[in-house]
Amino acid sequence: MPEDNAVSTESVSTETTETTANITTESYINPDGTFKDGWVGQHVPAEVHNRNKMLWSGMRSVNDLVNQINNQDQTISRQGKGIFPPGENANEFEIKAFHKAIGVPDTPDGYTLNIPKEVQKYYQDQEQMNEARTQLHQLGLTPKQFAGVMALDAKRLLKAEEGMKADPMAFYEEALELAMPVMKADAEKQLRLKWGEAFDARLQLANAAITENTQEGDERNQLLERVGNDPLVADFIATIQNKHHTESHGIDTSLGGGNKYMNVDQHVQALMKDPNYMDGKTNPAEHKRLVDEVNRLLSQKTAGKIME
Repeated sequence: MPEDNAVSTESVSTETTETTANITTESYINPDGTFKDGWVGQHVPAEVHNRNKMLWSGMRSVNDLVNQINNQDQTISRQGKGIFPPGENANEFEIKAFHKAIGVPDTPDGYTLNIPKEVQKYYQDQEQMNEARTQLHQLGLTPKQFAGVMALDAKRLLKAEEGMKADPMAFYEEALELAMPVMKADAEKQLRLKWGEAFDARLQLANAAITENTQEGDERNQLLERVGNDPLVADFIATIQNKHHTESHGIDTSLGGGNKYMNVDQHVQALMKDPNYMDGKTNPAEHKRLVDEVNRLLSQKTAGKIME
């Protein structure tokens, strides 16, 4: 009898333990390994849960728990070996945390700009500087790295400025090619305001002065190209040329001269006042006829072929 009682007691004890284990497992873990609601309150001490609620609220399965333990083990094993940058798939929170750990300022305003006085003139555009700060902040530069990048940029500008002073022609020729169209348009605007209806005639005088006093070739072409880009020079050459023809041929080639040859000037002015002279779209044929006639008269007058 005593032996039977002992066996009976052990059997009951084993059955009770298995039943209790089954109840616990079925209560908080689903068959697929996910946790059921309430598992944190049942198994995670309150002080542990309160210290990092986000960690436990994101723990939804046994797999999550195992991965967390593995990550913590790797982190602990790397202690004292430095800070490791986030990987390619890191989220924004991880990137910001890493930036904060290495000293990246919270905002782009945290960068201090220290630029040598010699090149401060190149950094006056605040909008451009704010854009630079923003982009470098997005790249995660520390204040020291930001200062290093700006120092290199300042050094580049200083070197370029020194090169320009040592050989200004190289920079001038490069800039001139870009500036010429702008200069030409501005010069024509100024000359038209000064000369009025005599613009074509006086510009033709300036060109004629160059043609008559140079040989055909590059020098003449360069002078003809540039004379119209400088209002002061163009006006001076046109005036000298007009004076030369007046003295040598008895002809006043400036419109509105007021001498006995005024009939030619009046003819030219009348042609230029015709609406079709300035409008080449409404009546192209008439426009061309007027322009050709004005040019013919002015060319002959400039050459001294029209004496009255």
